[in-house]
Amino acid sequence: MKDFMLIYKGGDPKWLENTSQEEMAASMERWGAWMGMLQQKDQLVSGGSPLHYSGKTLTGDGVVTDLSTTEIKELVSGYSIVKARDITEAIALAKECPIFNYPDITVEVREVMEIGE
Repeated sequence: MKDFMLIYKGGDPKWLENTSQEEMAASMERWGAWMGMLQQKDQLVSGGSPLHYSGKTLTGDGVVTDLSTTEIKELVSGYSIVKARDITEAIALAKECPIFNYPDITVEVREVMEIGE
């Protein structure tokens, strides 16, 4: 099995403040069920975390810019790490992810490289 990072991009930066307690509870239940299913199959490496939409970008020459200049659809809004035999299986796991219950989301699936042993 290999590790794959599911990189969540886009979404609504105001979702948290515009969501009712009931909607939040339902969302957390969906995420818990999905992660529980992955844990049962020993395929959850890290549930990850959501990321704030604000932040800074730093270049090698020391230039710092606001993330607010980036389009929302390109911003990484969170991640998870799963185990799968290959990228096809990782994509199948990603398709079941509750992140797709939110508008304007894409998921990038990337294999985590192993360097040395």
